[in-house]
Amino acid sequence: MPANLPPEYFSAEQRFKEAKSTEEKIAALEDVISAIPKHKGTDKLRAEYRRKLSKLKTQPQSKKKPSRHESQFYIEKEGAARVVIVGAPNTGKSSLLASLTHAAPEVSESPYTTWTPTPGMMQLQNIQIQLIDTPPLDKEYIEPELMNLIRSADMILVTVDLHDFPIQQLEDTIEILKNNKIYPSYVTADPSAKNITSLPLLIVVNKTDNQQNDEDYKTMCELVENKWPLQPLSITNYRYFDELSKAIFEHLNIIRIYSKPPGKDARKSKPFVLKKGSTVEEFARKVHHDFVNKLKSARIWGTGVHDGQMVGRDHILYDQDIVELHL
Repeated sequence: MPANLPPEYFSAEQRFKEAKSTEEKIAALEDVISAIPKHKGTDKLRAEYRRKLSKLKTQPQSKKKPSRHESQFYIEKEGAARVVIVGAPNTGKSSLLASLTHAAPEVSESPYTTWTPTPGMMQLQNIQIQLIDTPPLDKEYIEPELMNLIRSADMILVTVDLHDFPIQQLEDTIEILKNNKIYPSYVTADPSAKNITSLPLLIVVNKTDNQQNDEDYKTMCELVENKWPLQPLSITNYRYFDELSKAIFEHLNIIRIYSKPPGKDARKSKPFVLKKGSTVEEFARKVHHDFVNKLKSARIWGTGVHDGQMVGRDHILYDQDIVELHL
């Protein structure tokens, strides 16, 4: 047993042992974890109690095995893309979700406040992006369903705290992801590894609150030697949010294409979202699967063309191009 455990720990532990209902056990375990001092000597003990608490909070209370849709880690995809927020405890994941969406996750200075994923919708220019806050990543215990949720993303946001060894937080998070076969798309995976998931990844450096912190952020950038894509942010002071939105859009590698029916105006309120490098043919398939075989040509207004220029089905599209399909 690690030394220097306070009386509050033993009191909470006794309440846990005596608890009858699941709710009582959860409340007691939360008190136990809060009472354990945070140092290397207590790492295993804290991890053990976190595993117990996670199982109580995420497993159904009935004996019947839950279906996929009953799992708290299963969330229906919505919007133009899915971005999952991951990171160490107390790096601002929940606050970031609350700032960018209308979601209301529990936000606290206490570690491990988030135990289940929380989704929200972020308005990014004229499209919506699904953001999902997740439980903190911990080397001692990882929920397999959490990793499946991360694999379902189109992009990962990793949050780190500029004031609390951010490079170590970043390295620990990347290591956990790699150990679960999730790699940043610009990192070469082990050639012998199988079933690798490769995803775009952006590092959000939270608590870049003022000009002095800007200097600390620049130092961090120099130390990582441009190995990782970093984005400063202050959730508290609402700094760099516009830059973050632009960075998310850029790392998603998507484009918005507007459909224009012949003889009518373009429908700019509801763009079609495709991957960068998509062609007219792929756009036609996105509009309707039957259009691919019927497509004869298209007229384009946008990048690299004259207004209304006729193009073929292999023409590469760019963000905010207007396309008039001819069948």
